[in-house]
Amino acid sequence: MKYLYLLFILFFSVATQNGFSQCTCNDGSVPDSIVYHKYLDSIISTNTALVFPKFSDTMGVLTCIRLSDTVTTVVNYNIENNLNSSEDYLFETYRRSQFTGPNGFFSSVTSPPKNYGPFTLDAYDPAGHNDEASIGPDTVFNKNYYTKYFGSNSGFYGSGDVTLNYLTTSTFTILTGSDNTLIKLQAYTRLDVQLVYYWCPFSLLETKLTKFSVSMKGNSIVIDWNLSERSSADKYEIEMSRDGKNFVNLGQGVSGYNGNANDSRFIYSLQDNLQGKFYFRIKQTDVSGKSFYSEIRQAGTTTKNNSKVIVYPNPTVSGINIQFAKADGGNYKVEMINSVGQMIFHKNYHTANPSSVNIEWPHKPAPGIYYVRVTDMNNQTFQLKKLQIL
Repeated sequence: MKYLYLLFILFFSVATQNGFSQCTCNDGSVPDSIVYHKYLDSIISTNTALVFPKFSDTMGVLTCIRLSDTVTTVVNYNIENNLNSSEDYLFETYRRSQFTGPNGFFSSVTSPPKNYGPFTLDAYDPAGHNDEASIGPDTVFNKNYYTKYFGSNSGFYGSGDVTLNYLTTSTFTILTGSDNTLIKLQAYTRLDVQLVYYWCPFSLLETKLTKFSVSMKGNSIVIDWNLSERSSADKYEIEMSRDGKNFVNLGQGVSGYNGNANDSRFIYSLQDNLQGKFYFRIKQTDVSGKSFYSEIRQAGTTTKNNSKVIVYPNPTVSGINIQFAKADGGNYKVEMINSVGQMIFHKNYHTANPSSVNIEWPHKPAPGIYYVRVTDMNNQTFQLKKLQIL
């Protein structure tokens, strides 16, 4: 008996690892994860909508999804004979706990079937004497834990929310007796559920991108890039932003401008004496329609800013300090932007004297290159600092 028990544990462990192994990144590394959690007590509805945020397709590549839940269900049954004569009843029932979602998303477990009876019930009596039997409370799920992995699902991508339907219901079968009976059910369910997104950073473009430079030449900004290999099925476009987070598409530029098929150039002409910072990134779209992004590069000039800041340590692991050099202090907005233009942190600060503020994130950002933008709210000037997180 001990030998069989050990075999079961080994099988369960291997099955769990196999499910997670599908989530690894292309280079074999362990993916990052985002965990959403919901706890519901005393569910009495058959169907319950569970709403979770979708995975942002600007953040990275969604490799797989894990749904885990712990469920406890307590039931009470009442069976009533509707015949004009006495009858013996035996019935079987089991409970279902089930999730459904977009594009065939499905996870379901059932309790073991259980028999109740036999009950000898008298003929139907409007007063209810001896013609019915009550069972319960009975715990059919007792902190039952179930987890399941799913592949990447387009219904969970993008902005907004995704809705899962949770079904909790009982199925009855009369084994002995008449169908001319009435079975009543009262049940409540306690549900603890986790939805986990496993994702990998955009990396395909960065590994192929051997050069990406942005430089001022006269009244134009020149963007040059080189690829170690180029697929005819892939499309490369330049995107530009004035604030470092909202990008517009400028087009594909000129490929092979210097005779090398992997070299490309895009020239952005400044109109109407535009001043300030300009942010650029390269967007790659593959044959399947998926998009990948390079790091962000900047060029241009900004207005004179007396509120210089220093960001340290750089590189960092757990947080940063921002040193303000303005003598009389001020009001500042601090934002942190990842390499694909997504803002992951923002907060306003007030300093009375030359001072520094310490910033620690509740959840450590993924390792990579980020940009810290510090805006002086008094004159709306800002500085942008490149930051590496290890």
